[in-house]
Amino acid sequence: MPAPVSRRDLLKGVTVAAVSGVALAPTEARQAKDGGAFFELRCGFKEVMLDGNKVRLRAYNGQVPGPLITTRPGDTMRIRLKNDLPRYDSRGWNGDHNVPHKLDTTNLHVHGMDVIPHLFQPLGTSDPLAPMIGIGPGEHLDYTFEIPDDHPPGLYWYHPHHHGSTAVQVVTGMAGPIIVRGKIDEVPEIKAARDIALVISDVGLFPSDTDSNLWTYEPKQNAIWQTFGGNVTIYNPKTGQAEPTKLKGGFTTGDYALRYYLMNGEPFFKEVHDNANPTSPTPNQLKPQRIRMRPGEVVRFRMLNGCSDNLMPILVEGHDLHLIALDGINFDAVRTIPPYGADGSGQVMLSPANRAEFLIKGNSKPGIYRILQLAQSQQFLASPQKVICEIEVAGTPMNMALPTKLPPAARYYPLIKPSEIKNIRTIEFGGAFPGVVNPYVGIDFLINNMQYGERAVPTVVTLGDTEEWHLVVEGAHHGGTEGHPFHIHEISFELISINGVLQPPGTFMDTIWVAKDTTVVVRMRFIGWPGKTVFHCHILPHEDTGMMQNFLILPANGPGHH
Repeated sequence: MPAPVSRRDLLKGVTVAAVSGVALAPTEARQAKDGGAFFELRCGFKEVMLDGNKVRLRAYNGQVPGPLITTRPGDTMRIRLKNDLPRYDSRGWNGDHNVPHKLDTTNLHVHGMDVIPHLFQPLGTSDPLAPMIGIGPGEHLDYTFEIPDDHPPGLYWYHPHHHGSTAVQVVTGMAGPIIVRGKIDEVPEIKAARDIALVISDVGLFPSDTDSNLWTYEPKQNAIWQTFGGNVTIYNPKTGQAEPTKLKGGFTTGDYALRYYLMNGEPFFKEVHDNANPTSPTPNQLKPQRIRMRPGEVVRFRMLNGCSDNLMPILVEGHDLHLIALDGINFDAVRTIPPYGADGSGQVMLSPANRAEFLIKGNSKPGIYRILQLAQSQQFLASPQKVICEIEVAGTPMNMALPTKLPPAARYYPLIKPSEIKNIRTIEFGGAFPGVVNPYVGIDFLINNMQYGERAVPTVVTLGDTEEWHLVVEGAHHGGTEGHPFHIHEISFELISINGVLQPPGTFMDTIWVAKDTTVVVRMRFIGWPGKTVFHCHILPHEDTGMMQNFLILPANGPGHH
């Protein structure tokens, strides 16, 4: 087993000194009795100034993003999650899990990692009726994750996943990066490169109902902010109507009154709701942070799209993007993508929750080059172009080398053959507006025409089996009015095709964008642990209001589903 994470390893973290902004701080780790690392995450409110506005956020350890956690294959990662959030009044909640509720209750998901199922209690349970973990104010829970010896090294992240409070908590700051270090970090050309993390997140805000000088996101139970109209309503079951209120903020599945986009905690873009154009918020580019490179220098970037609902086509001006990994799993060779493609999708497409790791070699021509999110219109809200940060190429030229071969992620090889497929399933995202089954929210978000049920297990698989899943978003006649990012817990899948177009073999991901009128084919081998877990849309307001399903991984040669 590799050596446990040391304090020195943690402090190495990710090089961010070259960024003229906020550095990512590592966690303070204590030694566990067996010599492994023990981390503590405390979540609570934090007031900060953003762009001249006083803003109340939710944060881990008082930081946005949360502190960097670093670990290695073969380690035991122990995390104590302490809930210091104030109590929230959910007495008006009707008991429907697809109505946002208990905003003071939380839990922890280590996104993308191949570890024990950890959303239901107790950890690793295979009981189909097991309830979701909910850590209330003043409570804590210790998570223990045994990381497999062959776990792919790369960028992962953590965030809350309590159904009903996930979206509000994440979109106000509760998320942070995890880096698993391993063989790819020892490739000489990669080891020689500076390692810079770009954690991108969004913050959704409304004027406070109690403090005229504060922006926050603390919706009253059952209060829904209407993107069309810019007002707040509460559904009255007696009249069957969504009735107007004088509240300034409520839960939203669309726009916010004010939204900031952050990189490593610093705002680079602002959007303000426009009642005259409800699906096109008014854009405002803020001053981006700047990264300095020398001509010919190679820098490793790790980019996380931690936004609650923003699809990001990424482009680095004037530079080839040398892609080495998606969603924490590296390729066996570098994939070089030129800066301008004919389809307008940029060099890499990051849906909410996707991660990309890539190398950039400084242009021989000194200058300032932008890292952009290109404009896209694949969602309910228009997403204008954003300058995420700038690269300033200057100084004495270098001639650093790029790698050719990369150590393959052994856990996911050999690649799945069509003859190995045991089952083919269709997973369809859809919905209805106005809502039929979810009148309190006013819109339905469905998978295979079903809302989420905490005790329902519509999908059952067997450990060791190999399956092919067809992920579908049809047209508006099926409720498919926008694209949705599919995410599955505990394992990664190989991307096979998009609308019949084959994708490069060995493209492993845990989240994939499924555009409207599109079928995406993926294959996966259920490896690791049995247990009850989930897949869902990673547009978090969609997930919180029903676009999620449980699935059960049965032990191989064990008893069948109840």
